[in-house]
Amino acid sequence: MGQTTTRTPWGAVATDDRFPLVWDANNAAVLEPAPGLTTSDLRGALTPALRRAGALYEHVEFWETGNDSPALDEFRRVGQRPDPDVVMVFEGSKPAPSPTGDPAVEELTEPDASFWAWYRESLREFGTELLSDDVLDQLVARTRKVFLPCGLRWFVGRIDGQRAGYTSLLALEGVGYLDNVVTMPSARRRGVATATVTAAVRSSLGSGDRHVFLLAERGGAPQNLYERLGFRVRSQVESYTRPLSP
Repeated sequence: MGQTTTRTPWGAVATDDRFPLVWDANNAAVLEPAPGLTTSDLRGALTPALRRAGALYEHVEFWETGNDSPALDEFRRVGQRPDPDVVMVFEGSKPAPSPTGDPAVEELTEPDASFWAWYRESLREFGTELLSDDVLDQLVARTRKVFLPCGLRWFVGRIDGQRAGYTSLLALEGVGYLDNVVTMPSARRRGVATATVTAAVRSSLGSGDRHVFLLAERGGAPQNLYERLGFRVRSQVESYTRPLSP
């Protein structure tokens, strides 16, 4: 079956039976104001789709939080991930060319086998260190099969010639999305994130994208970094995940 997306009056339900362990490949997204939306309404559309895809988790994202609904109120009470992310849009001036020296940044569009092995390990920096190898394998497979053909690019920072971190960029319909920003533990506090984010923003705007945005944990150190680089908070996203009931 592969990837399936169904629009609803309040947003969309997306599933992909190739990656049943990946939460954000199988989810509901509330995108429209829906003050009367209930959990029954939401799960009536989501749960059957998750079961058809073989998904093991219920993942719901509220991108529209300006109008509370019974569903949002309930998820806030019982959800397993109550802390929201902020949506940050770049509003600074176009970044200047990267300075010479470390960290050096290279754009990567055709990853080789060594990159994929390193990339898989980098995903542990997002808190997936306690998840199974199967989850990591599906995350990498999804990147290779879905995002790479859509034009995903990486801006890889190197220190002393070694990969130290990266920012990934996916541009669609004139909007650039900085998906992952990673610095490996041994290279932190050496300007890797600043260099790779700046390179990705410069490339996105230089390619004609009208907007560049990313998601960041609200109030965290990354948010402060992105603000220094010219990003501003414009909204927030609340996400909730739990095992799907038998």
